[in-house]
Amino acid sequence: MTRVAETAYVDTQAQIAGDVEIGHNCYVGPKVSIGPGCVLHNNVTIVGRTTVGKNSQFFQNAVIGTAPQDLKYKGGETEILIGDGNVFRENVTVHLGTELGGAKTLIGSGSLFMAGVHIAHDCHIGDDVIIANNALIAGHVTLEQRVVIGGGAALHHFVTVGRNAMVGGLSRVVYDVPPFMIFEGNPGLVRGVNVTGLARNGFSEAQIEAIKHAYKKLFRGGAVRPALDELTQTNGDDPEVRYLIDFVRRSFQGRHGRYLESLRVDTPEDISGLRATDENDQ
Repeated sequence: MTRVAETAYVDTQAQIAGDVEIGHNCYVGPKVSIGPGCVLHNNVTIVGRTTVGKNSQFFQNAVIGTAPQDLKYKGGETEILIGDGNVFRENVTVHLGTELGGAKTLIGSGSLFMAGVHIAHDCHIGDDVIIANNALIAGHVTLEQRVVIGGGAALHHFVTVGRNAMVGGLSRVVYDVPPFMIFEGNPGLVRGVNVTGLARNGFSEAQIEAIKHAYKKLFRGGAVRPALDELTQTNGDDPEVRYLIDFVRRSFQGRHGRYLESLRVDTPEDISGLRATDENDQ
């Protein structure tokens, strides 16, 4: 049977698997679904339309499913979908999606969110991601699979971090981070190839060398656009290099170096209407 501490509150409409453990002073709202094998340590809050897969852990004071910090949010039936085997450490916050952002915050499987991490509305987090303490992930950000974010890093809204990339601690990230790279600093820059991360994730020496060659062409050889064309001709058949080329081209097509920014659907009218409402309320 589900083990629920006597001081916890679990709404009768919540869908809780039979072996879930819910610790003291937890709060679980009516629209929450929690899969088998999950553990909520004491003082965890999960509310909103939040669906959690199996075998995830939520540590003390994690707050999942509260309203987004977006003034354009109108209280719609948005949601959070969380996969399997994730760990949310102390004081992690994850917010619901927004009506204008696709209405979903998505978190894959096998990820670790260390203490104090914030995942804002409409983010898409891939599998096997690690985000270190107190990193701030703004709205509409996409982190592809096996991304590592260092402690205290801050990611601007609509940024995409490509797969197997690493963002250094305390970095300021205001445009897309290419896959396979190390990105670090304020202002943040591509500093090199994430060799250690690639090796740990099974990339061969030949694959890593091809990525190193592409890095030198793109980020150490001058103008990027001609380098993209040259790489397409010389290494375009290599799947990792091809993906890197496509990613960088896509970022160039975006706004301010953020591809997803070019896809945003909120308009100046949304903002002006919001301001008019605020002024009428004063």
